Amino acid sequence: MARKKNFDETEVLEKALMLFWEQGYNATSIQDLVDHLGINRASIYDTWGDKHGLYLETLKHYRKFTSSHLLEKLRSNRSASEIVKDFLYDIVHDSVSDQTRKGCFLSNSATELGNCDQSVHAMFSENRVKMEAVLNELIKEGQEQGEFSNQHSSESYARFVFNTAGGLRVLAKGTISEKEMNEVVDVALSALN
Repeated sequence: MARKKNFDETEVLEKALMLFWEQGYNATSIQDLVDHLGINRASIYDTWGDKHGLYLETLKHYRKFTSSHLLEKLRSNRSASEIVKDFLYDIVHDSVSDQTRKGCFLSNSATELGNCDQSVHAMFSENRVKMEAVLNELIKEGQEQGEFSNQHSSESYARFVFNTAGGLRVLAKGTISEKEMNEVVDVALSALN
């Protein structure tokens, strides 16, 4: 008979996510997880298989939360140009508001493990395709309404906006001011006109 877990999986998953996000996968040991999560090794292994399994679950959890949050913002009733503008400026605001300058957990994971971990690579790629598809719909609508230039395809602009968003998150991990980041957004938005 299986033993009943004496911990909340979601709560532990969120704690693990924060630890991996702050330290990275390679710098986080099983002992770090045991100490930080307040559960024993056996519980980690029984629930997630191993450190890698737990890490992948934290990525899925993060992606589910952030993707739904971003997609909600992107699919509002405002004009396409307002949505894209707010999408990029919100990244700047969120990035400079984070005193620890952690960046995007999914992007950090792709940078650390994407070339050697097929599961992380696939998750990052799926996220990119999904986000670019949503941005493409939005930009195509903006082009039809005359809000965006037709100089390039909506697909190209969507990839450009997604890349700008990722670049902003990476920039924010270093020493850069909000003003400098806003200038990047200003240039990106001017490229869409």
